[in-house]
Amino acid sequence: MKKTYMLFLGCFLVFSSLLGCSKTSESDVKEKEVKWYSSEEKAFNEAKKERSDIQDIIGESKYYENEKIVIYTIKDKSSVGVGTATITQKDNKVSWETNNNPFIIQQPKGDTDASYEFKTTSGKKYELYAGTPTGPNMKIETKIDTEVSPHIDKEQNIYYFLSPIPSN
Repeated sequence: MKKTYMLFLGCFLVFSSLLGCSKTSESDVKEKEVKWYSSEEKAFNEAKKERSDIQDIIGESKYYENEKIVIYTIKDKSSVGVGTATITQKDNKVSWETNNNPFIIQQPKGDTDASYEFKTTSGKKYELYAGTPTGPNMKIETKIDTEVSPHIDKEQNIYYFLSPIPSN
C-alpha cells in the first residue's frame, strides 16, 4: 500500500511540475502588429474604418517621449461614449493604438459619469474621467486632486479629464 501511495505521489509531482514549468518560445507568442501611417489624420481615418462608431477627436495631450493620448467620441443610434488611443511617433510616421474599450456615458436610460485607468504603448499610466457636465464651471474629484475643472465639449455635451498616474 505504501509503494502504491509513493508511486501515485511521485507521478502526481512529476505531472504537476511539467504543467507548471511549461515554456513558451518567442515564436509561439503572437504580437500585435503595429500599423504605421504618414500622418495623424490618416491614422485616425483608418481607426474610423476599423471601428465605425468612432466619431471625432475631442481632446489630446501634448507629445511626451514620442507619444500622445487622444480622447475620441463614439456614437451609435442613441448612445454617446468616449475612448482613448495612444498616437506614437517614430521615424516621421505615426501609429494609432486604442487603450481599452470606450465606455458609454449618455444613453436613453440615463447618463453616467465614469473613469478608467489605462497604460500607453510605452507603459505610462493615465486615468480618463468623463461624463455629462452639470454646468459650465463644474468641478470633479480625481484620485490625485479635488476640485479639478474638466474640459467640456459643448457640441457633444461631454466633460473629460485626463490625469497621469505617477509611477511608484
